[in-house]
Amino acid sequence: MRLIIGGAYQGKRRYVADKYGIDIAEMKDCMNANTTELVNSKCIYNFHLFIKSKLEVGQEFSEIVEFTKLLLENERNIIIIMDEVGSGIIPMEKREREWREAVGRIGCILAENAESVERIACGCAVKIK
Repeated sequence: MRLIIGGAYQGKRRYVADKYGIDIAEMKDCMNANTTELVNSKCIYNFHLFIKSKLEVGQEFSEIVEFTKLLLENERNIIIIMDEVGSGIIPMEKREREWREAVGRIGCILAENAESVERIACGCAVKIK
């Protein structure tokens, strides 16, 4: 599994398309795909928003972690793209803080299990792992 992170609109999908040869049209948006499609995809993006959507409908953090582990077990070659959401101003709303914490913790699980982790800024990659 490869993890691609970075701020919003920094060229993460274009980078993956160019470096790994995956057509952008083949990448699955976590917000518009069911869990089976995500598990069977070569590349998924907006994973941070997937986490948010699950928390908003009352899913427990532990259930989201279990799905994340399922992604890691079933498809070792998957590329997961997610925005960094923990930098900057700390939100006043508790739900927003909980979401940012969940994204950070799940990002740590992904990074720990990743073959590589790359951070994209302005379309340029920095290899972290």
